[in-house]
Amino acid sequence: MNKNQVVFVNNALHWLTVNSAYILVLDLSCDIWRKMQLPYDVIYGMGHRIYLLEFNGCLSIIQISEAWMNIWVLNDYRKEEWSMVDKVSLRCIRGMVPGIFPISQTDEYILLATHKQVLVYHHKTRIWKEMFSLKHSSALPLWFSAHAYRSALFPCN
Repeated sequence: MNKNQVVFVNNALHWLTVNSAYILVLDLSCDIWRKMQLPYDVIYGMGHRIYLLEFNGCLSIIQISEAWMNIWVLNDYRKEEWSMVDKVSLRCIRGMVPGIFPISQTDEYILLATHKQVLVYHHKTRIWKEMFSLKHSSALPLWFSAHAYRSALFPCN
């Protein structure tokens, strides 16, 4: 499994396997491991990266290719029914795409990080904005510490 990415949803921990073939689930209420299928239309292959996130209490998949970012949400956890909720063009941030990494998302925004920037995409207006940029070189990529930005922008209720 991909130990760098774990999502807690529905009282379970979820990991994307290294080869992105499926999601490994540990149900904490009964200590049972199981496999969960990815959306049927998710393309496995060169140039496509897949990430897990939480979205309004649901499991979400962000699929990034050279030109597009597809956002999937698990609508029915028990039946494992997925739906694509957005398809975002990456044309205007083309040079950043190889190093982009999704951090967090809400109904309105998705936060993504690169080695030196935090970007925000607004779903309704379909506008990209740079939220933060490192002016000097850093030993670690910015996305190592970018989760702190989510807490400041989207406080828990």
